[in-house]
Amino acid sequence: MTNPTGASWRRWAIAEASGKEPPTASDDAARGPGALRARRDRRNHAARGWAFGLLIALLVQFGLGMYVNLFASIPLSHPGHGAKNFFAGSYHSVAWAETSPHAPLILAFHAGLGLFLVLGSLWLAVLAVRGRRAGFVWAAVLGALFILGAGFNGASFLNYNEDANSYVMALLFGAAVLCYIIILTLPARTERQAPAA
Repeated sequence: MTNPTGASWRRWAIAEASGKEPPTASDDAARGPGALRARRDRRNHAARGWAFGLLIALLVQFGLGMYVNLFASIPLSHPGHGAKNFFAGSYHSVAWAETSPHAPLILAFHAGLGLFLVLGSLWLAVLAVRGRRAGFVWAAVLGALFILGAGFNGASFLNYNEDANSYVMALLFGAAVLCYIIILTLPARTERQAPAA
């Protein structure tokens, strides 16, 4: 353990040698909020970078999804199709899409990118919460929920081949894009408050 008396003496000795006033506990406290603000600003900058990356990935995902919807032929006899248990069926359907040689390759890319989007959106929500910026937090959390909802509808589409699931996916895609555009338009730096008169 560090000896408090020895640490204080060393601080005084360094201050005397440099000809400056020795730092006090109040000086350390004054530096605290500034360091905390800078740390939150760095997290918000990182959140904006992730929002931009996820926005690009969402646009690519939209293109892949349109191709799958219009041109890919998905057999109706794959594992998970028509399952009574949604979650078990979704697991088997997504696993089939990612691993089966009978699944269209474009579907494998579409499902894989969807999994990346889910993980990336959750990480962005964590960054936003740690950055403590209300606008970032709301947009990131809502964006993650929209992407999760789109993922569930994508799995449901594989399970039951309902056009309504494809339509809901498109709506949730647009909502998630809007959330990440909001993050990019918000300033990442926290404005300092003027001292009270």
